[in-house]
Amino acid sequence: MPAYPTILFADRTPEKQITCIQLFEKYAPSNVYFCSDSDGLFAKIDSHHPDILFLELLLSPEQESIAMLDSIQEKYPDLLIITAIPHENHELEQEIITRNLFFYVNTPYEAGEIKLALKRSTTKLNFNTPVHATEPAKRLPPFYGIIGETRVMQNLFNLITKVAEDDFATVLVRGESGTGKELVAKAIHLHSNRKGNNFVPVNCAAIPDDLLESELFGYTKGAFTGAAQNKTGRIEYADKGTLFLDEIGDMKPSLQAKLLRVLQEREFEPVGSLKATPVDTRIVAATHCDLEKMVSEGKFREDLYYRLSVIPLTIPPLKDRIEDIPILLDSFLTLHATKRGREKFTIPISVMAALLSYEWRGNVRELENLVQQLAILCSGKEIQLEDLPERLLLDFHPDEVDHGTIATILKKASMDAVLHDTTQNPSTTIMPSRDEWEDGQVDFKELINDYEAQLIIKAMKMTDGNKKEAAKLLNLKRTTLLEKIKKKNLQGMWE
Repeated sequence: MPAYPTILFADRTPEKQITCIQLFEKYAPSNVYFCSDSDGLFAKIDSHHPDILFLELLLSPEQESIAMLDSIQEKYPDLLIITAIPHENHELEQEIITRNLFFYVNTPYEAGEIKLALKRSTTKLNFNTPVHATEPAKRLPPFYGIIGETRVMQNLFNLITKVAEDDFATVLVRGESGTGKELVAKAIHLHSNRKGNNFVPVNCAAIPDDLLESELFGYTKGAFTGAAQNKTGRIEYADKGTLFLDEIGDMKPSLQAKLLRVLQEREFEPVGSLKATPVDTRIVAATHCDLEKMVSEGKFREDLYYRLSVIPLTIPPLKDRIEDIPILLDSFLTLHATKRGREKFTIPISVMAALLSYEWRGNVRELENLVQQLAILCSGKEIQLEDLPERLLLDFHPDEVDHGTIATILKKASMDAVLHDTTQNPSTTIMPSRDEWEDGQVDFKELINDYEAQLIIKAMKMTDGNKKEAAKLLNLKRTTLLEKIKKKNLQGMWE
């Protein structure tokens, strides 16, 4: 018997497939298939040979659904069927009960019900799901503060690691504004043998041309009017450390020549001094400009360009790694919610689809600025489409969303930043099938335990995790509730 069952999830709503995909993947990694209409259902069953059919009963009109269910049971007698029916549709519920199906759950879906159905189904089929398969995928840790799990970012991290091992070669970091060029430069410094010394950032575009020279090289007393004492420049301050020159393309030509001498001779002259001072500084430069084009136009020194770009690193724009957006979003939501002492936002699929379809010209910085704006202006617990700035919705068309792509992205991101479909509805106790009654397989203690778990999770959801209030709803002592949560290992299942 293989370790995992094959599951066919038949539901007419693609969004529901997205919200449930993680739960199914825990019990059947790589063995979950989807169907969105009744026309292709039988073909999918024939081609994939599922062990479990998770069927939304209203995949077809109500009467046709019952007939379709009868046909499935007749044609595939060994197929274990879990049906999903609308909450409080008692007529359908009675039809299901009379047809001796293994399980049924209510829609909107609740994570607790689905987990319980899958747990008992795999037990029924004698599949042995390893413990690690039920654990959520682990996130990769940030790389010196840089978040990215896509292959292109992992390749960048590997390249940074190699570059950092060489203490002398200059590095040119290229990327659009907001991609995190300073973070990359800092990662190179922190991963090198220079990490115990100064990391000195200089934004060449932010300092006026007439001041940039003295900021970089320093000056001697009396070098110019107002120079009342010697001043240490940033090049010297970065001795045995790293000097990060951001927006190097904005540096004026005369200063480019002086910087070239620092790179060639490993020495510099403070303004007003006639004596060169040796320096051991690694230089990492960055730009959003096309330096090759500037060289051909005579706006940037060719010899300096080749000195700077001994090792070029390119940071991909956010639009080229949209799989990282949910991970970045989750990190920023946690950060800014904690800063402001408020509860972390949840994000519906519709909002996530809008965020994934936006082109993010401002890259990671624009995404973080958006989260900060929402943390200040949003009063609810859930971000809605109307909370987003107009620019994010101008080219967003919900009817054109590729749900399959979104499902893949959210699966890779472990869906931590996405609101699962946990609309509050009373849980339905899953009754044993007729075969279980007749074969003496009813486990009274297990059924009671499962129902208790459903009640506790429901009460905790209704009280937003407040154990004291949940105990009141359940007419239990708080200590009793805490003991049951611990004994049943329910911590966090209501979130």
